[in-house]
Formats: sequence, C-alpha cells, structure tokens
Amino acid sequence: MSSLSPKTLLLRLGLRPKKALGQHFLVHPHQARRIVAALNLTGEETVLEIGAGLGALTSLLALAARRVIALERDPELARFLAEELLVESPGVQVICQDVLEFDFPGAAREAGRPLTVVGNLPYQITSPLLFGLIRDIAAIAQAVLMMQMEVGARLLASPGTKDYGILSVLIQYHFRVTRLFSLSPGNFYPPPLVDSVVLRMVPETAAPAALDAALLQQVVKAAFGHRRKTLNNTLVSGAAALGLSPEAMRAILAKLDIDPKRRGETLSTAEFVALSNRVATLRGVM
Repeated sequence: MSSLSPKTLLLRLGLRPKKALGQHFLVHPHQARRIVAALNLTGEETVLEIGAGLGALTSLLALAARRVIALERDPELARFLAEELLVESPGVQVICQDVLEFDFPGAAREAGRPLTVVGNLPYQITSPLLFGLIRDIAAIAQAVLMMQMEVGARLLASPGTKDYGILSVLIQYHFRVTRLFSLSPGNFYPPPLVDSVVLRMVPETAAPAALDAALLQQVVKAAFGHRRKTLNNTLVSGAAALGLSPEAMRAILAKLDIDPKRRGETLSTAEFVALSNRVATLRGVM
C-alpha cells in the first residue's frame, strides 16, 4: 500500500473525506500496527474489516490472516483498494457494501469458522452495528473495534453510573469487553472532535445463560423505558407487555430480592438475566 499520508493520498486521488460517512483516517502507521497486534492473529483467521478506507489496517491484516474481507461503503475508496490490493494481496476481498447489510453468518459458514472483526466504527452506525453483532454472535470469534470514547464508556459502564444503559447490559451479557487503549483526535485525518477508544469484545461463555435471549432484551428495554423511574413504574406497571400481571411481576421481584423501588439502571447484568429467566419460566407455566 502507499506510504503517503492520508491527506496527501486523498489529494492525489482527487478525493475528500466524506462527513456523511464518518470518514476519519488513521494517520500514524504504528497505531494501525497496535490495532492489528491486538487481534493476536495466527494466520488461520478470516478477518472482516469494517470501513477499510485507505487500507491502513488492510495491508497489515493481509500479512497476518488467511483471508481478509475488506468492507468499504465508499465506492471510490473501494475501487482504490481493489486496484491497490489486487496484485499485492490476493487473500483480500474488497466489497463495496454497508456493514449493516453484510451477511455475517453466511461469511462465517463460507470461512468454516467464526469471523475475526476489526474496524473504526462511524458514530452514526455504532449502536445498530453493535446490536447486529449481538444478533450474529455465533458468527464472531472476537472483535477489536475503535469507536468514540463516549460509546466505549457505555459498553464498559457499571450499574448505577451515568453511562450504564440498555447497550451496556446487552453487550456485557453477550461479550467480555476489555479496554485496550485510547486515541486522541490527532491520530486521524481529519481529526474528529472527540477522543476514540479501542475495545476488544470476545463472546461471553462463563456468565449465567438467559433461557430466552430475545426476552432478556425485552426485559432490559422495559426496565430502561423511562430512565430514572423505579421498577414499579416500568416493569410492574408495564408487566402486560411481558405477558404477566403486575402482581406476578411483583412476586418475581420479591423472589429475587429486588426492591421494586430501585431503578433499572441499578440492576446488574446477572440480575437482569435472573429476572428474565423468572419471567420466561412463569410464562411457560401460565
């Protein structure tokens, strides 16, 4: 790949960063190397790169993985990548596609193993993409993702803190999340307005399992439906939406020793799992 800076390379290509696509390109090669090193690749993986851009990660991934699927939504950058990598890296497949429309399970089946996912997530698609990773978790071995610091704080948040919410609970139930390092705006061109953080997400296997993952999500969303309201005003008063009576929901909370005067944002992931499992069990015998 070209050794030119992103700014110089874009100028040479006659292109500009597209704000609508959230394009911020890594400036320093050593940061790209840190991200790729965090994947601990063995050479057998199929890596899905989200937002390949100018190929800062792609060229490094091509040297370390068996196959790289480089997704790039911008057709001009996808064309550039395909032309640059065609000769250098035959193991790289450049696909011009929105990651929200990508078939993760299909790609994993074709690879014969779950995918390793890496990329810099544009702010406007971060939440829907993360919920998509939850949905397709069976197709994912691990993910190393760069995102805005505020989103990373939500994924790592503890119960009772201001950043703790629906995404915190559901991501922490499905994945073991580790903070790797942060990147200041000066590491990108053009520089974003906020710091970024790189997280590792590995599917969680040790936590208590939910009997019904879809119901867990429904219970969590119901508890956070009116933030800062008590469970009396969310789960109990809205119990019908979960197929229960208010009395049945009160009984479940009492059985689990969860005070209905608590707010949803104070419940741990384990408490939400226990709660949803009680709901699932009671609904099954009604």
